[in-house]
Amino acid sequence: MARKRKPAARADDPLEPLRHPQWLTEARRKAIHLSFIVLPLELLFRILPWPRTHKDFRILFVALTVGAVAVDVVRIHDRRVRTFFRAFFGEMIREHERLSLLGSTYLLLAALIAVEVFPQPLAAAALGFTVLGDAMGALVGKAYGRHRVFNKSFEGALGCLLACLAWAAVVARVAHVPWPILIAGALAATIVESLPIPLDDNLGITLVAGYTMKLLS
Repeated sequence: MARKRKPAARADDPLEPLRHPQWLTEARRKAIHLSFIVLPLELLFRILPWPRTHKDFRILFVALTVGAVAVDVVRIHDRRVRTFFRAFFGEMIREHERLSLLGSTYLLLAALIAVEVFPQPLAAAALGFTVLGDAMGALVGKAYGRHRVFNKSFEGALGCLLACLAWAAVVARVAHVPWPILIAGALAATIVESLPIPLDDNLGITLVAGYTMKLLS
């Protein structure tokens, strides 16, 4: 009896790129990245009993950053720890991160700088742009990117911008930051995310978007 063949995947299936192993690996990586949205959410809503004041947030972000850097230093220099990270996280760790700081460490450093340099609503806006914009830019670009812009894609940049604008709407409603300032920050974040600059995106997006909004305000 002849074995039945599985039906071939439809060429016009819009969800087909989301089943690709490389996209699924990127999605797992960005799921960790997206979990950091709790930082700007706490800056905006102050849900937890601690931290509350600027000093509290400074202590929190210093502790998290120092801890993350310490873990990275041990990981880089200790073969057993490096092997554990490679076994646990696998391809989620990019090649350039194997012997340098992880993106999550740069994101915590960006959070620390943001709360020190920018007013708290703008720090929350810039961090949200970094978390959501970078994640959506990467996921949309890897799945549907067709038109190249430097080493990224126009589709990814559009996904980044839409995510940033969605976060801008939250910040505008909660913190009453004027829309023109937030739109400028969202555009700055999208440009930095698209450019092939040597600075880590987590730092670059946060600082450029934050300074853009601070100058306009």
